[in-house]
Amino acid sequence: MIEPVSEQPGTRIAIVAAIVLAAGICAATGVVIRGQPATQTPSYNRDVFPILRDNCLACHSSAAKMGGLVMESYEMLLKGGKDGQVIVPGKASESRMILMLEGKIKPQMPFGTNPLPAEQLATLRSWIDTGAAGPAAGEAPVSIQPNIPDIKPEVPVVSPIGSLAFSPDSKILAVGGYQQVELLGSATGKILATLSGHADLVRSLAWTPDGRRLVAAGGLPQRGGEIKVWDVVGRKLLRTINGHTDCIYSVAVSPDGKLAASGSYDKLIKLWDIETGAEVRTLKDHIDAVFAVAFSPDGKRLASGAQDRTVKIWEVRTGERLYTMSEALDSVTALAFSPSGKQLAAAGVDKTIRTYELGEKSGTLAESVMADEDTVLELTYTPDGKTLISSSADRSIRFRDAGTLFPKKVLDNQPDWVEALSVSPDGKWLAAGRYDGSVSLYNLANYEEAVGPLVAFAPRGPEAEKNQTASR
Repeated sequence: MIEPVSEQPGTRIAIVAAIVLAAGICAATGVVIRGQPATQTPSYNRDVFPILRDNCLACHSSAAKMGGLVMESYEMLLKGGKDGQVIVPGKASESRMILMLEGKIKPQMPFGTNPLPAEQLATLRSWIDTGAAGPAAGEAPVSIQPNIPDIKPEVPVVSPIGSLAFSPDSKILAVGGYQQVELLGSATGKILATLSGHADLVRSLAWTPDGRRLVAAGGLPQRGGEIKVWDVVGRKLLRTINGHTDCIYSVAVSPDGKLAASGSYDKLIKLWDIETGAEVRTLKDHIDAVFAVAFSPDGKRLASGAQDRTVKIWEVRTGERLYTMSEALDSVTALAFSPSGKQLAAAGVDKTIRTYELGEKSGTLAESVMADEDTVLELTYTPDGKTLISSSADRSIRFRDAGTLFPKKVLDNQPDWVEALSVSPDGKWLAAGRYDGSVSLYNLANYEEAVGPLVAFAPRGPEAEKNQTASR
């Protein structure tokens, strides 16, 4: 007799698992469950390309072209890379792609991650062994963007602060969060306006020198970078700029207000015409994600810092890479030009701040100090150039003499990581934005908190929406 099953937590999962196991046993003994063929030749569009898209395109896209191999289409895949063809139709065991996925040719792919799951490897093998057929005639191409579900929060959550930027007149603080930017009055912290419609977290903000436009950058990871240019006076969106194949981590505006520079996880730096949104040029020399970009005060040069442990100096007019500084021992996450433009500060995962004296053909390391107990997240100079301010994943803000890097003041025990810093152009205020969604304004005359901590963005989630509806 079969005993009744009680409704205990996990029971339904166990029943489903038992059914799946039974189905596997039936298939192994030749019993075919209705609706499921005993064998099925893998389809390129349905079975193969999604595996390549989700595991390989980060390095083998048109933008990256690692090893000269691009996998964005069936034709590109069959063409192969600098080492020749990677697919031998009908012969999986002789196909370079399979040999690298299995680790028989080094380095094993996917590079730097766990090996491909056995079932996915088996699908690729089967596809090649059965002839490596391409998409069927008339079949619509599959999107190269990964299929990421839109998962809504079930409890109220607060957006992290992704970026901060004071307006040129110091009266407005722009705060970048999840899918929106809030404009706060710098004296009061009150919300003046909300700029909505961004694809994801707004990771970087920059004002044009006239204070009329705000450039906000971010985008969806592994899908594409996004830059929105806002008319702050009219509170309207002027244009959206797309072009990167991954999210943007840093954006900067040239001193003349004509160009925006963006650094992306796709390893590229792009220069954009702010007025038209047109791409001016692409700067390509980093071999890993670009986390920071900064224009020199005269606008002639651009500095970039990346996960490849380098800082590069570029000529803006021509796009030429002038030189590279490679002292960092890990990813460079933050850069800042001194107001004079003669010095550049760089820092990142190795917890060290380095300052460089910049020449025409090379940069000279001026100072280097183990600055924090964890990753340095942000750097900024005060307008007079005398103080360099850093924030760290050790939950601290540190003020240092810009010349010697000797510490002046430490604001430790921050509520969370301070992921964004901005100094007001009048030199009076330091804004700090944290991962927990809070913002504080500090008086630079005495280092005391003058405004905050305040929550810049309202909590999101069903319960929060219900409460907001009830309060209207």
